[in-house]
Amino acid sequence: MISDVRSPNLRLAAARRKEFSAHPRVAGDALCPYRLVACGFNFDAGRSVFPEYLASIGELVIWRYVVAGGILWESGQQQVRLEPGMVLATHQPSPARLVVAADGVFVLWILFEGLPAREYFDQIIARFGPAHALAPTSAPVRLAEELVRAVRANRPRSSFFWSEHAYRWLSSWHRHLDRHRPPLHRLLAMTPKTLRLLSAVPRTVKSFARQLGYSPSYLTRQIAKRWKDTPGRLLREIRLGEAARRLVHSADSVQGIAARAGYASVPAFITAFKRAYGRTPLAYRHEHR
Repeated sequence: MISDVRSPNLRLAAARRKEFSAHPRVAGDALCPYRLVACGFNFDAGRSVFPEYLASIGELVIWRYVVAGGILWESGQQQVRLEPGMVLATHQPSPARLVVAADGVFVLWILFEGLPAREYFDQIIARFGPAHALAPTSAPVRLAEELVRAVRANRPRSSFFWSEHAYRWLSSWHRHLDRHRPPLHRLLAMTPKTLRLLSAVPRTVKSFARQLGYSPSYLTRQIAKRWKDTPGRLLREIRLGEAARRLVHSADSVQGIAARAGYASVPAFITAFKRAYGRTPLAYRHEHR
């Protein structure tokens, strides 16, 4: 079990308090476009499988930020693994299900209702996907924690107060994604050959997806649509292409180039290089110099 978890602004003790959630106290019944239903922190024990469903009069949308532990979200053929620092934005009710990792999961969450909130969520999901990464010190996470604290204070506020704060949080989340993530369409607009110009080519699909701010499954689907390929093969092609360039234009040793290309051993690098270029790295270097 996760015994103690800390986020930038709130201290959570899972062993003592497994769940905290609250509904905002609303003075008056004015209708506002961004209606905050509830928010809080939840701890769910490991190995539990449960449907992602909340009974409601109208359709809801929920934002989850994983503070510690992990979740597997399954919806039809789609699967997304959520680790600390990742967000999942979905509708409620939903036919999806959540599978909690063995050590449990701590989640910061916010639940909204109302057509404008749902439409805003849908726009963000359509543009950035249902899952992405957020740093714990980022504005959306900090504002989410502030929203939880404001609700926890249990003061009666007008519905306009909560609507304003809900929209402030939603817009901060949208702005953060827009400013801090390389849009996927820029990547997809490149050709595989020009991808080697990326400043830092990651070594794994997982780190590739995290660098772009997407889940590995979402990135895999988008790359498959664009190039009919997988991120793994694409990354291997990029790394070997960079290795070939270094063999010709640098005096680096084969061992050093293999390490830069992400290979743990020189024999593995030579095998992969020969399969891609039809000759060993040294033969390729002598031929192109």
